Amino acid sequence: MKIFILVGLQLSGKSSHGHKLNKETKIPMIETGHAVYHELKNQKLEVNHANTTKVIKGLLSKDPTAFTRAILKYEKEKYRDSEKLLLNGVKSPAEIEYARKNYGKENVFVLSFHASKRTRFNRVNNPDRFKVSGEFREKTQEDQDLAIWDNFTSRDIREIGLGIGNAIALSNEILVTENLLWPYHTFDKSYKIFKDIIMKFD
Repeated sequence: MKIFILVGLQLSGKSSHGHKLNKETKIPMIETGHAVYHELKNQKLEVNHANTTKVIKGLLSKDPTAFTRAILKYEKEKYRDSEKLLLNGVKSPAEIEYARKNYGKENVFVLSFHASKRTRFNRVNNPDRFKVSGEFREKTQEDQDLAIWDNFTSRDIREIGLGIGNAIALSNEILVTENLLWPYHTFDKSYKIFKDIIMKFD
């Protein structure tokens, strides 16, 4: 099985591109962030920016691959029989290395997404985002917190601290999604590039 790891800071376009490809091709996408929601429920914590940060830092301080391990286990039935898998939300080189050890270096491809901070922040209230994330109540609550600039900045700093910059540096390809009107103007172009990259692998 080919594993396509999608890496990038929040609202850089990973989920939107991945969900569209899933709908068109049925290639499954699993998101490490959903493992955070499992853990919040286990600890009976309210879903908000502070608690999400607490859970992520707590688990990753013990094991930097904790969420990748957990989500691959929780949602195995989604990709068990698939030849390709999109793994979204990886934040560190350790998670990439974990995937390579388990699926083979030749089967793991890292694709990163990039857009400026202001562009990404302006996407928080994009109605198209809520069409994607709205099916997950926890995700919608988290987005409401991220609509506050300080929270948004805090999360960027948190993810940088977890090593996402190094993960991006290890990517095989970088997809730039920079545009203030995204996705209405450039999404079709960036999606075509994204789809072509994924589909060229047999």
